[in-house]
Amino acid sequence: MTEGALLPGTEADPVALGPDGPLALDPEGIALLSEAVAVLDGTGGVVVASKGFRADPVLFPDGSASPSLAALLAEGRRPAGGAWPRLRIGDGPAARLYDIVTIPLRTPGWRMVFATDRTLDVGLKNALVVSRARFKTLVEVSSDYAWETGTDGTFNMVTPKGLAGRSPRELIGVNPATLLDPESPQVAISPFATPVPVEGAEVWVRHVDGSLICFEVAAVPLYDDQGDWRGARGVCHDITERCRQERAQAEQRNRERVFARITDVFRREIDPSDMLQVAASTSTHGFGASGCQIFGAEARPDRVVSHPLLSPVASFGIVPDPLLVGPVLDQLVGHVPPGPEILAVAGLSLLLAPALYSGRLVGAMLLWRNPGRDPWGEGDQRLLATLSGQIAAAIEQQAAYRLLLDASRTDPLTGLLNRRAFYDEMKRRFRRQQRDTKAASLIYLDLDNFKLVNDVHGHGKGDEALRHVGDILRNNTRSTDLVARLGGDEFAVWLDAADETVAVNRAQVFLAAAQTLVIYSGKADRPLRMSIGIAVHEPRSAEDINEFVSRADMAMYKVKHGGKGTYGLAPPARARR
Repeated sequence: MTEGALLPGTEADPVALGPDGPLALDPEGIALLSEAVAVLDGTGGVVVASKGFRADPVLFPDGSASPSLAALLAEGRRPAGGAWPRLRIGDGPAARLYDIVTIPLRTPGWRMVFATDRTLDVGLKNALVVSRARFKTLVEVSSDYAWETGTDGTFNMVTPKGLAGRSPRELIGVNPATLLDPESPQVAISPFATPVPVEGAEVWVRHVDGSLICFEVAAVPLYDDQGDWRGARGVCHDITERCRQERAQAEQRNRERVFARITDVFRREIDPSDMLQVAASTSTHGFGASGCQIFGAEARPDRVVSHPLLSPVASFGIVPDPLLVGPVLDQLVGHVPPGPEILAVAGLSLLLAPALYSGRLVGAMLLWRNPGRDPWGEGDQRLLATLSGQIAAAIEQQAAYRLLLDASRTDPLTGLLNRRAFYDEMKRRFRRQQRDTKAASLIYLDLDNFKLVNDVHGHGKGDEALRHVGDILRNNTRSTDLVARLGGDEFAVWLDAADETVAVNRAQVFLAAAQTLVIYSGKADRPLRMSIGIAVHEPRSAEDINEFVSRADMAMYKVKHGGKGTYGLAPPARARR
């Protein structure tokens, strides 16, 4: 090695021996070094310093070695040299940290000092430690649940909070798929075993207490240096409450749609029966039901019924067995609930609501879901509670409409059909009978000596006699026959599918029952009786309805002019050519 210039005082004391003789320090070479290197004498004075040493304002302030460095070397007294304790120079944020290594020189107290600034390294290390501690604390206090899965798809790390009521100890080695609820909708690719980054994936997990939890999951896959999948890492955020709120909002929007639809139907439909039928079908679809049935209470304008009889007025879907529904309706009538009730009958999930109008039970609305369908919930109850008021108004309107219709078709005194309703219905049946092979009969009745009843006993007694006649005719005819009071003391009876024999038999029954009318007679020698005319229409006949009516009327007047109190049969109509 080429020998360099010796530092003052070192001519006879080289640092060490080399293969070519004693080693010497080159002051000029040291001065050019960018590292912090210096030769200090026994008092800490700088004999020679490198460029890097002189450029460091902490090591070389004011053209001399840092007092802290000099003090360290003076107190340490390490004649053998080597590494010294880390030197801290300064206080606060401006403090610097140095690793100090010294080599003793021959001259007593002289040292060659190597100083390495470790401030940045220590700062980074401390920052990393603090950052990891901060992250650990944030994870522990976070409402999210962090996890990691391995190559076998099972958990190999779970934060101390655990997951879905399970501790980390219970979850390690468990496949996340076993926690998912099989009945809830799940994402196509499980975020716990995802091969690609995912964000916002929703999974439904069954809690240990049996409840359902919805997690929003963000996850990233883990790959090794060879590109092989090694697992996944992610966090779960509990959004169960948000899902409930969204579901409640969706149910509210659905309630508003169904309510608006039915309300619109009520505005557009004129016939209350059509209103209720459309309401039944719309409610079935709007509620996601298997069917709907609307019941109306028996209309009794003459008195208030404390326990009304409920009968169907509209339905949609396959109606359940009345034997199953009947007891449920009886219970509702016996004890009217304040709102819709959820019931389970024979596997059906029923939603039943009373229809109240002015505090009075006017009907009920029943919706059902078949076995296997989701049961009813509170949202369904709230919607039906809103609709039941509209349904009640429609039921009441239908009842009023029917009463009005009945009043327009019914004789108010006897309760029989009036003239207009009788002839309208008779025309319809006459047209149908033209296509049939069975005969039909028309009976005209007129009371004998009725005027004398009013003259002698008053109109009240006459009205009583007319009601008695109405009862005689009603009680001695079939439900398929038509019975009417045409006006005054004239009555008519249409006998459906009745030939001459049946018609004559009915007339004889009427006459026999009319014997009881004698109590209303004005005079004993002029008793109240019936005169009856009969006309039979055969399908092969060519007569029209007017001719048919005229034959019955003429037969009756022939009896009245021939002695009264009996019946007469009109001659047959001309045959069709």
